[in-house]
Amino acid sequence: MKKKLTLRRALLAGAASAALALALPAAAQQTFKLTIASSHPVALPWVGLMSTLFVPEVNQRVAALNKGYKIEWREAYGGQLYKANATLSSVEQGVTDIGWVFHNLEAAKMPLSQFGTVTPFTTDDVRIILDIANEMNDNVPALKREWERNNMVFLGATGVDTYHLFSKVPLATYADLKGRKISAPGSIGQWLKGSGAVPVDGSLTSYYTDIQTGVSEGTISIATGILPNKIYEVAPYITTVNIGALYIGGMAMNKDSFEKMPPEVQKILRDVGKEYSKALGDTLMKRYEGALKTMAEVGANQAVPVRVTAMSGGEREKWVRTMPNLAADWVKANAARGPAKDIVKTYMDALRKRGVKPARDWDKEL
Repeated sequence: MKKKLTLRRALLAGAASAALALALPAAAQQTFKLTIASSHPVALPWVGLMSTLFVPEVNQRVAALNKGYKIEWREAYGGQLYKANATLSSVEQGVTDIGWVFHNLEAAKMPLSQFGTVTPFTTDDVRIILDIANEMNDNVPALKREWERNNMVFLGATGVDTYHLFSKVPLATYADLKGRKISAPGSIGQWLKGSGAVPVDGSLTSYYTDIQTGVSEGTISIATGILPNKIYEVAPYITTVNIGALYIGGMAMNKDSFEKMPPEVQKILRDVGKEYSKALGDTLMKRYEGALKTMAEVGANQAVPVRVTAMSGGEREKWVRTMPNLAADWVKANAARGPAKDIVKTYMDALRKRGVKPARDWDKEL
């Protein structure tokens, strides 16, 4: 009788242990619901990679932790949740948990992050630009604070290929800009100072209509953005100027949402954010030449055929030298906000360290 009782207790204990073992995974399962969004469409590389690289890579690494974590994503690109004028506030306020922040339209809230905009004509290699931007956001406290002050956590820098002119009429010389209304997003309009052109604020999502309706007569923009938005249809004259690639913002996460994540998931988000940034640089460099060629081909038979011409070295040099000292003006304007002068010097030194020979040494004119 005693043996039977002992056996029964053992069986009951075993059954209880098995039941507990089966219950543990369910108890450990923790699902995080996150929204990732952008004002711009996935046709643009910095948005497309959010969906094709960032989301699946984060999922894979979270699953590999084997801790029962799972992320349920809601993806909302192409302005489904907000437009280009709300990329910062939408992440800041939690309209989206993760989003692409276009800081060139946010000079008032992120003044120190504009260091690339006030130092044009450096390099056409966006991979170098993004490498430096990521490094500076990690190591320059004043830049980190700008993201944090706006309730955001920086994940990875975004940038664009070199800037050119896209216009209704030919703009072969620097003097041709005088009196023209030229669209440019936010602080990029500064590049027209000294030219006599009139900057018109806008973005890739507004250029087509603005040029078509006469709000502007062209734009300073990027080939990889002009192509998918078909802006070459209304601005068929492409003048390659090589104003330079540019750091334009970053993918960021709402700080409150970020702090709800376990530390190991936070690390994954940061790590994959940097890999997203690197992949973006590689993608842009591959797509750039193809974008110019494609526009010339598909626009060959439109009413005004696409024509791609290069601004001469002498005319480009006039633009470089005629432009006011944007960096010095910016340093003066931001003297009370942080180490603007040091940021320019750090950036220019980082460029030269990587073998870049800027057309203008902005830091030496401060």
